[in-house]
Amino acid sequence: MSDLPTLHLTNWSSRKLHGPGHKYTIMAAPRAWEHGDGVVSLLVPALGLVRSAQSGTLSMEEYRASYEQTMGGVGQFFLPGRLLARTPAGIATVADGDTLCCACSVAEARAGRCHRTWAAQFLVRAGWRVILDGVEVPHE
Repeated sequence: MSDLPTLHLTNWSSRKLHGPGHKYTIMAAPRAWEHGDGVVSLLVPALGLVRSAQSGTLSMEEYRASYEQTMGGVGQFFLPGRLLARTPAGIATVADGDTLCCACSVAEARAGRCHRTWAAQFLVRAGWRVILDGVEVPHE
C-alpha cells in the first residue's frame, strides 16, 4: 500500500471506479448532473480547444500538446495539499480518496483521447497515487 494520497480519475458513469471522497468535475462544459461537489478548474481544458477537437478543426495531438503545455506551467499547484476545487460553499482542498471526473468513456481514455489521461501524468509527478479508470498509474 502506498503512503501517497490517492486520487481517482474516471468518468461520471463509472461509479464503481469512484473513490470514497468528493467527486469533482474537470470538464469544460459539464451537464447539470456532471458538476458533482465542485470543479477543479486547474485541470479543466479551455472550452475552445475542446470544441475544436470535437469538430475536427484541431487534431487530438494538437489538443493534447496545448493542454499539456498549459499544465506544465502550473506544476506546483498539482501538489497534494495545494490542488483546489471550487465548490458551492467556497474553495476546498482536493484530498485523499477524491475523484476527478469527465464524460469521456473508459475506452476513449484508454485510447489516449481524453484529457483525464493526460492530467494523470501531471498528478503522479506531483506526488499523488493516481487510479485512472481502475488502474494505478505507475510512478516513473
